[in-house]
Amino acid sequence: MKEITPALFEKYLRDQCSGEEIKMLLEYFEVPGNEMALKELILQELQQQQELTVPVPDVDQRLANIYSKVTQQIRQEKAVHKLPGKISWKRIAAAAAIVMMLGSTYYLFLQTGRHKHMARYANDIAPGKSSATLTLANGTKIVLSDAANGKLAEQAGVSISKTDSGQLVYEIKDQQTAGMNVMNTLTTANGETYRLRLPDQSEVWLNAASSIRFPASFASLKQRRIELSGEAYFEIAPDAAHPFIVKTDRQEVQVLGTRFNINSYKDAAATVTTLLDGSVRVADALASKGEILKPGQQAVVKENSPIMIMPANIKAAMAWKNGYFRFNNGSINEIMLQLGRWYNIEVRYEGKLSEERFSGNISRNKNISEVLDMLSYSNAVKFKVEGRVVTVMP
Repeated sequence: MKEITPALFEKYLRDQCSGEEIKMLLEYFEVPGNEMALKELILQELQQQQELTVPVPDVDQRLANIYSKVTQQIRQEKAVHKLPGKISWKRIAAAAAIVMMLGSTYYLFLQTGRHKHMARYANDIAPGKSSATLTLANGTKIVLSDAANGKLAEQAGVSISKTDSGQLVYEIKDQQTAGMNVMNTLTTANGETYRLRLPDQSEVWLNAASSIRFPASFASLKQRRIELSGEAYFEIAPDAAHPFIVKTDRQEVQVLGTRFNINSYKDAAATVTTLLDGSVRVADALASKGEILKPGQQAVVKENSPIMIMPANIKAAMAWKNGYFRFNNGSINEIMLQLGRWYNIEVRYEGKLSEERFSGNISRNKNISEVLDMLSYSNAVKFKVEGRVVTVMP
């Protein structure tokens, strides 16, 4: 078994965590009191694993145990609500951050002096799944979660198949007929996500409540042009002679070979393009030449406003693809929009909408009750679940 020393644990944190998260942890460990006991509890629990990587089958349970032991140790010293605000915040935040950063789904929305209570709901709602509907050029619809693995269809010299891992794959089988310009559409409903490999070997991850319209083959086209509604992450195969263009209702993004994410939901105030590497040009109706993005930047496009270029929060932009919700000072309305798409729920509001902002990292693989419990920790909001209707209350 690999020995997990404090030095190795710290290296793991530095590899996986942001600077602010590390600073918070190190500040906590420098506070006199129970920091050594906290370290020992964490290391003892982690030593039950052979690797520091996640996921493993029982990682959620292990990390839940860590959190339980950590909070119990702190409360035994002194009741949390009686601790000075600064120390209480650090200690609870450190415990939550440690669990979060090691791959757990547990995160506290912090409010000094308030207690977490587990709400009870009329029913629970499971998270979304890997599924989508493929609409062929002739109008045939294929629900991919119901389709067997293997070949699904063949059109215009292109074979369409579903892999064992659940990916939709387009492959050119006949170069002579692959030039026929036939369009396909891949659509995810609320609670669905899917992965697609285009015939040029570019890959697309489609988020919930999204659609992508694309040619079955790019063989005879000067541009690899597709249309997106909703959100998708792209890894584009390089081809300088055939630029790849993604069109949404607010903008066009032109690329050669790169990795980027586009969030273009119609109910969002802006379309956000985040570049991980390579280079893209973002153009809207007001920009004739467009704006060039560098890796680590994002373009924000709003109606009747010039394109804004700013530093990107890569972790936040890529959270959905990596299986998480990552909220950064988000309003409850913004958060419920995301939950609505993923859990396929109707959201209603009673009373005045809370103005509190929330930050945290939450797994998309948990039932909605666990997510709502985390949000309600602040006491700023409460929730009622009836069927697929979630009511938000003050």
